[in-house]
Amino acid sequence: MNGDDLARYLDESVDPAEAVAAMSESALAELADALYRQLDSPSPAFGAHSWYTQVTDELRLRRLTGAKPDAAEPKDHGPGGSAGREVPAG
Repeated sequence: MNGDDLARYLDESVDPAEAVAAMSESALAELADALYRQLDSPSPAFGAHSWYTQVTDELRLRRLTGAKPDAAEPKDHGPGGSAGREVPAG
């Protein structure tokens, strides 16, 4: 991933949570590597740390749960968000 590709992700108009949820695991790993190199530079880009945290959290979650982006929950949780869903009794 080159600097221009990484700059597109760091653009403030892109929502990190939505972007990483839609990415494949290999694309996430590539982005994590590029962000790590960016953070290791003398003057990292603004937002790189937030993106790195989001990407590594998503990778960790997928590896722990075995979730794939296609198997992820729907993006629209309604007005109550994920807390507004009913929990089955039992």
